[in-house]
Amino acid sequence: MRDETWQALDDLFSATPILKADEVASDEIAAAEREVGVALNEDYKEFVRRYGGAIVGPFRVFGLRKAVPMGKNEASFVEVTKSFRRQRWPAVEKWAVISMDHGGNPVGLDEAGKVWISDHDARAVQVIAANFEEYLRKKCLSLPD
Repeated sequence: MRDETWQALDDLFSATPILKADEVASDEIAAAEREVGVALNEDYKEFVRRYGGAIVGPFRVFGLRKAVPMGKNEASFVEVTKSFRRQRWPAVEKWAVISMDHGGNPVGLDEAGKVWISDHDARAVQVIAANFEEYLRKKCLSLPD
């Protein structure tokens, strides 16, 4: 990710530290990655290493730790992913679910690094960002390209 994106996140969490969780060791992230069976891109792994999990703008970004204001079952992208897979949401078997929209639709990261949504109202699965940084910048932080 660009330095300015990391700086925007650091500024957000410096101003409101309750929005982020605690750091996560790389070996724990690697184990979680194996458990969901999806190779995660480096930007997302670094986000989880630095922040654990967080609320970024209007959306929760799941990691392996829960920020205080996040829901009870939102600490682990592994558990959230497994939950959506058990419910047989379209396409989530190919993703790590890293977020949800306000309608409860899963937002997932695939092995190519694209960010997808499985929208139950629209009955559609579509790419919403070319990569994790774009998702953070456009959907969460409302930053320009």
